[in-house]
Amino acid sequence: MKSTLICAVVAATISPSIFACTTILIGNQATIDGSYIIARNADHSPLVNPHWFNHPHQINTHDEFKSNSNSFTYPLPKTSLAYSSFSKAKTQDTSFGSAGFNELGVGMSATETIYNNPTMLAVDPYNDETGINEDSIVNVILPRAKTAKDGVKLLGRIIEEKGAAEGFGVAFVDKTGIWYLETGSGHQWMATKLDNHDYFVSANQGRLQRFHPNDTDKYLSSPTLITFAIAQGVYNPAHDGPFNFHKTYSVDNANDRLYNYPRVHVIQHMYSHGIKTTLANPLEFPVFAMPTHKLSVNDVKKGLRNHYQGSTHDPYANVNPNEAYRPISVFRTYQSHILQVRPTLPQAIGEVAYIGWGMTDLTPYIAFYQGAKIPAIYKTGIGKTADNFSAYWQLRKVQTLAMTDYNQFAPMVKSAYAKFEKKQKALMKETEKKYLAIYKTQPQKAQALLNDFELTTTNQAMATASKLQNAIITQMTSNINTTYQFSGA
Repeated sequence: MKSTLICAVVAATISPSIFACTTILIGNQATIDGSYIIARNADHSPLVNPHWFNHPHQINTHDEFKSNSNSFTYPLPKTSLAYSSFSKAKTQDTSFGSAGFNELGVGMSATETIYNNPTMLAVDPYNDETGINEDSIVNVILPRAKTAKDGVKLLGRIIEEKGAAEGFGVAFVDKTGIWYLETGSGHQWMATKLDNHDYFVSANQGRLQRFHPNDTDKYLSSPTLITFAIAQGVYNPAHDGPFNFHKTYSVDNANDRLYNYPRVHVIQHMYSHGIKTTLANPLEFPVFAMPTHKLSVNDVKKGLRNHYQGSTHDPYANVNPNEAYRPISVFRTYQSHILQVRPTLPQAIGEVAYIGWGMTDLTPYIAFYQGAKIPAIYKTGIGKTADNFSAYWQLRKVQTLAMTDYNQFAPMVKSAYAKFEKKQKALMKETEKKYLAIYKTQPQKAQALLNDFELTTTNQAMATASKLQNAIITQMTSNINTTYQFSGA
């Protein structure tokens, strides 16, 4: 057993850009069950224990929301809609909301870290001190947003008035479709509605290009998006032709070709078989693409778990901490989410959040119905210190042990969690059938069904993790004993 392997493999996941994620969006005509899907890996630190909260519907007085990462503030609405979200801190349940749904069926994921054009930032810089950033977006928008499009407008107005503290992309979903917003500079932004037949992938880079200001059914933006670019001499309509948001407001450099584009490339080739694009010409990648087969939640899981398996670029199987291509699945992922909206089902079961705690390649995705009570195990622990009771650390311990010898231990972890997810899917089907039979006439009993599902699937996931910890430690013990076999009595 190689004692330095864990350091080597984890080192392969570290880069100067620690706020780094991968986003996948899929329209309902591109999925096997007619659902809308938005998903993202939240990559930051393996020592973050994210807590998963349900915030109640409430009437506010004259308080205001205050960011935990800078001096951004924003008035609370008169009435805050109930919503779900994450938190990075035990006592700050409105910190880094990351993803969730509200009571009106609006879901969102924030944020995909992106980088804007330095020329534009020189004249319209980020408002680091009091602008909105990842810490605040979900917890400011979800209590207010009545639709996905409304969420876009609300965030856009805040960017215009208060500024963005960083570059980001944000996804919104409801039963009518998916919107995606990207910043252009400190106060400029644009958003587009995903065509229902398409999917979209982003990896730490501004991806949006086409913009039609008069088509507000599909495009929204800051009011001076184009005129500002013209005034700064970055965009010349007579010379440059139709406005291209990416060319005007984003960056495209050597780092993108190693850190970002390989992730987009591998997913597009997974979903669109026969696509002819190559990494030698990344600007030819389609922004939006149609899959060659209808996509499922499992296809999204495969995308978020990808690390170039079966190729020379797999840093884990090849034990290569110097791998140039940044994989999608990295050890520092603290949570991954897949938000699914099934418009034909009642909202309580039609909205499902599949959550993976920690490294996606080595963790199960646990399903949460929007109408269900969240077990306490997902709202405990202090993050930077391992414990024996929080869901995060029970799952993270398995990942840490497995990474000491990926090729030996990862197969048993993946196999065990695949069996868990198969069992979970069967339980979901059974629960939903029972729910549909009684939810109109026996709403309390129907609610209890969903709560029981969450407890059952949680217990199954944690029991699987416990067995894996013991199995890996048993094998590690045997390995060490074999290595240190001294001769003599």
